[in-house]
Amino acid sequence: MTEEREKKRVTINILGEKYIIRSPSSHKHIFEVEGHVNALMKELTEKYPRLSLQKIAILASLNLASDLLSLKKEKRRKR
Repeated sequence: MTEEREKKRVTINILGEKYIIRSPSSHKHIFEVEGHVNALMKELTEKYPRLSLQKIAILASLNLASDLLSLKKEKRRKR
């Protein structure tokens, strides 16, 4: 099988908008990601109600990237 055929289509919902995701990850994993991203964006929307959805998405991306980099640094320190 090619990599393209192994990808599954899943519809997720972020802040009321539907997105079709194609990923080799399990449905469970995709729905966990959906829940995490949706909760973060909802929290930011409530905290900053005047910001556009685009700016909320950028703030969420920055928060997630910061968390990822912190985890990577922590993992390197433990080696």
